[in-house]
Amino acid sequence: MRASASTSFRALACALALTSLCAEITAQGPGRGRRGRGRPPRAAPPPEPEKADKDKPVENWLAIQGGDVHIGNGSIIRRATVLLGDDKIHGIGHEIDIPEGAKILDATGKVVSPGFCAVKGSSMGAPGGRPQGKYADEVNPFDSSIKRGLAAGVTSFLIQASPGRDSIAGNSAVIKLAYGDLDGMVCKEDAVFSIAVPLAPLKLRDFRNLVEKAQDHRDKLEELGPDEKKPKAPTGTEKILAIMEGKAKLWISSGRGFSVENIRKAMEISELLGVGVVLDNPSAAWVIPDEIATTGSMAVINPRERLPEEPGNEDNTGSNIASAAILNEAGVPVAVTPPAGRFGGPSPGTGGIMGQDLNTPHIDAAYAVRGGLDNRKALRTITLDAARIMGVEDRVGSIEVGKDADLLILDGDPLHYKTFVQVAIVNGKIVYEKDKEPFYSHIKR
Repeated sequence: MRASASTSFRALACALALTSLCAEITAQGPGRGRRGRGRPPRAAPPPEPEKADKDKPVENWLAIQGGDVHIGNGSIIRRATVLLGDDKIHGIGHEIDIPEGAKILDATGKVVSPGFCAVKGSSMGAPGGRPQGKYADEVNPFDSSIKRGLAAGVTSFLIQASPGRDSIAGNSAVIKLAYGDLDGMVCKEDAVFSIAVPLAPLKLRDFRNLVEKAQDHRDKLEELGPDEKKPKAPTGTEKILAIMEGKAKLWISSGRGFSVENIRKAMEISELLGVGVVLDNPSAAWVIPDEIATTGSMAVINPRERLPEEPGNEDNTGSNIASAAILNEAGVPVAVTPPAGRFGGPSPGTGGIMGQDLNTPHIDAAYAVRGGLDNRKALRTITLDAARIMGVEDRVGSIEVGKDADLLILDGDPLHYKTFVQVAIVNGKIVYEKDKEPFYSHIKR
């Protein structure tokens, strides 16, 4: 799989200003591809990347030179330099001034990519089960499975515990594989809440009442003057308000075989909240992609999973290997993940489908390509769009100035089955080097 060449840029400031670099992000924003029936819900304000503070003195500079840089939004800058200052990205382009004393990594002939974002993960330094308090208090930065995850290209993942069933609930966090760095491991607490459809009539009534209370609370806040005391949120609306305000994502599940009927029930919830939601493995989403796009919702797809069609209703049931491509065409952001409980499960493990290998996220992106998704857009399913689905696209998922310095140096195309991670960088620190770890150091090319 080869991505076509893109325009070369002279500097980051110029690059970000050019349409060819930014068009893909704009096209795949919250309102992209919205068409079909109904009024689009009010979109949550998108988070903006935190710009690198040039006035703050940088203690450690790291420059990656000569690699083909996959931005993460579909664009590529050939033979470019990426400059990292401490834990942030400070520059990308062809004429980047390298500060004196900076560490240099030669990536000539290699690929530089955003770190892979796994939308479903476990272990890799995270506590098992529901945490007793904050995830930040229970992560283990020296867990040996962190290195296995880094070898698979994972630099961050979403972990969920105690998911909601008939009401919005759950504990979650986006964890970084910042080996040896306790303070750098938790990217975001309470990133995601969840609920399952269909809701029983009484539960749906209760949910509607809570949403109405939350909206009334928001309306009252908007009417208050700057010096007026803000009222406390009504009991039970805290998570709903976080979702409405774009502080957390709502994932909606429906068990194995997410039918068209239940997808539409999930879209009703999206319309009630006024924001897009995340459909967790909606096997029938390929049947009504435009309806999903109209709400600004997103989807997590298992490209390898196979569900049989219902006899007599083959055109509207069962799984479809082309689901990711069909949803993308309609304007629905997609992330991919392995089927739970197979080939090592949804987090890196041994016994993967490629043999005695790590269950690497790029294999599922490659399956999406097999189903017709463009190669560059497939990379988004484990980088930028995956970060959006986890609610942390302001920090990770693409190589942009001000974002966290989470990158990979690869020895080939990011989605090729032969490609190995040579170096993994998290928060600006080198945390994995293939030649110094036991997993693949013996394999030479």
